[in-house]
Amino acid sequence: MHHPAHPPLLDPSDARDNVGGYDDYPELYTRWFQYGTFLPIFRTHGSRVANEVWSYGKQAEPILEKYLRLRYQLMPYIYSLGYQTWLTGAPFMRALPLDFPNDPNVTDMRDEYMFGPAFLVAPVTEQGATSRQVYLPGGTDWYNYWTNERVKGGQTITVQAPIDTIPLFVRAGSIVPLGSAVESTHDHQSIAQVKVYPGANGEFTLYNDDGQTYAYEKGDHQITKLHWDDATQKLTQTGVKAWSGDNILDVAQQQ
Repeated sequence: MHHPAHPPLLDPSDARDNVGGYDDYPELYTRWFQYGTFLPIFRTHGSRVANEVWSYGKQAEPILEKYLRLRYQLMPYIYSLGYQTWLTGAPFMRALPLDFPNDPNVTDMRDEYMFGPAFLVAPVTEQGATSRQVYLPGGTDWYNYWTNERVKGGQTITVQAPIDTIPLFVRAGSIVPLGSAVESTHDHQSIAQVKVYPGANGEFTLYNDDGQTYAYEKGDHQITKLHWDDATQKLTQTGVKAWSGDNILDVAQQQ
């Protein structure tokens, strides 16, 4: 029998067949799942009897579903990051000094990272924790992804992190394309929304191909350059038109 250091944040009683005597396993798995949402490859494995999102109890299931749907929503952004890695070799999960080489405070930062140019991820790694300290690199403002609160960089703040929330921040000037709801990457996914976080000019290269073959190596792909002009508060796209209509833009409002 495993005895957690703190009372578990999720009730394991309806998942005993799966978690055995590890009372904090649903909590641990949920924190892993949140972290996995912001990795280049997101695929769950384990030695448990079952591994579906409903296999870790009724309290864990809606949280796991929330992040699974978020991962699919972020696929246009993630797929575009993969293209940039293929093109340049630059990783899209990367240590903070790569993006903020002039900030000495991030030189040895080991528990935060950037996921592409937009997201700063600060996973919760302590059992029972419902908050954590997060350092926001200087030279830019940041938005709390969940609340839209705008925070000045160059400072350490205390961030609330209940069990359904991973601390997640978006750099000002970021352009984040979001896809329509799909059940699988085999489904056609259109651009449902383009989220912009104002405070600086922004650029993003949106990439798409058939998602199935190597035809992209022969030039069978689509590239759209997105540009945010912060002074005029306008988003423009050049190259292959990625969407039509004027209701797709969502500019984050400071809270």
